[in-house]
Amino acid sequence: MKIINTILIILIVTIVPHVGAQTITPLLWLRADSTSVNGNMWQDISGNNYHAVFSSHTIPTVDSLVNYNLSFYFEAETILRIPQLQTTESENSFIVVYQLNRSDSTENPLWQMQTDSSHFLGLTTQRILNDQTTIRYGEDNVQGPIVNSLSQLWRKNGMSDTLICRGQVGSNDTATFNGCVAEIVVLPIGSDYTDSNLIAWYSYLAVKYGVTLKETSYLSSGNKVIWCYDSLQQYSQAICGIGRDDAFGLYQKQSTMNGTGLSIAIDSVANSNTLNIAVIANDNFLMVGCDIDSFRTATDLYLDNDLTVSRYGDGLVKVTGNDFLQNSTVLQMNDLEWQDSLQNYVLLIDRSGTGEYALENVEFIFPSEVDTNRNMLFFNDIYWDVDRNGQDVFCFAPLSIEDLSLLITPRGSMLPNNSGRNKPPTLQNGNITLYPNPNDGHFVLEATYPIETQLLVRIYSVDGKVVKTMECTSASYHRVEGTLAGKGQYLLEIISNEERNVVKMVVQ
Repeated sequence: MKIINTILIILIVTIVPHVGAQTITPLLWLRADSTSVNGNMWQDISGNNYHAVFSSHTIPTVDSLVNYNLSFYFEAETILRIPQLQTTESENSFIVVYQLNRSDSTENPLWQMQTDSSHFLGLTTQRILNDQTTIRYGEDNVQGPIVNSLSQLWRKNGMSDTLICRGQVGSNDTATFNGCVAEIVVLPIGSDYTDSNLIAWYSYLAVKYGVTLKETSYLSSGNKVIWCYDSLQQYSQAICGIGRDDAFGLYQKQSTMNGTGLSIAIDSVANSNTLNIAVIANDNFLMVGCDIDSFRTATDLYLDNDLTVSRYGDGLVKVTGNDFLQNSTVLQMNDLEWQDSLQNYVLLIDRSGTGEYALENVEFIFPSEVDTNRNMLFFNDIYWDVDRNGQDVFCFAPLSIEDLSLLITPRGSMLPNNSGRNKPPTLQNGNITLYPNPNDGHFVLEATYPIETQLLVRIYSVDGKVVKTMECTSASYHRVEGTLAGKGQYLLEIISNEERNVVKMVVQ
């Protein structure tokens, strides 16, 4: 028995990743995102034509989303019947991807298969059921997307000779299922089965629906390791990813990490995965893992120049393939309850991938938007693994102007501020230009925004003291001219109604 979510696993089959051959061909494959409902029929795309039929009074519509992917929303009395399914002599694995209503704490029925007139096998959100006994595997319902799998023999001694069974998904005579069902797969575990075959299926579903596999590596259809649990245990408490695997029909362009508030997407976050028009090449993946507690509790991060900052998040990005070297991503943090003002938070990326955050390897990225009403941070135009070492480590930290002043090297360059492949930060899709820089003390700052906003500009010396303040009334275009008498390095803090940015200026 395997329950895979944020995540419980009860193992009947021991899973040890190793190189295998092809993926397992399913007996039954129902996908809400690649099906057409013909009347009350959910069509089987396995090629075996085991089409399922909705027999409830109300046929659910395919308009709910699980990690940006389409799903059917099951309400009370919604029943999906599988009229006929010919199983195999060996083990069969029944996998269902679902997400319960957050308010529902009661045990929900998932599925039940009748193997002959007197024998059945089934699963609820908390128990395994059969005609002889029940086995409890959970005391409570798990919130968030879940990949739930039960693998075992479906025909035993004393049972009918037939391998044909029938069953149903959703509500039964005594209980109701309330939530989304996105995908149903039945896999035959034959003699040519290898553990990696099954793991590849789990990995496909986990990436697609934002589910964390516990104590398990992620494999592509070609059995390529795209997330190695053994070497990345520190970052494996919560995992999500984007990528493409044509063998499974996987084309995930955006994803949310359950339990952290983190979302990542290629180019931009659309209302659904289908509406994201970005392009990813086959066999390319970007996986993100983290320590969940690090997003809830701040810890000290020791940087060079005797600077200590409070950081949230301890995450790692693992890249497979070269596609993400050319394609930028966006990172969103939602429903934040972090200390300090969100205006001060910066994304720190350790390009060495070690988590040591030596300043020569750290890239500082300012948010492109700060939404204080919804407690959200947005970071645009992020390129990962620019040095091609395979991974980056990241966190978030509030940096005051005094902190930023310590990040200026004796030779006068700020360690790095959106350097490398990343573009200069933009505010609310606006544009900031400072010229000339370096200068002789006379400078011009231009800031353009798509909407009107007030502007506050503070100029700091390297010791953190404010040497000049300039304010502008609400407008979409601001032009600020200034003069500084002393030579040296300065930091310009530029604050609009919603955002903050810091630019270095040199007077010589």
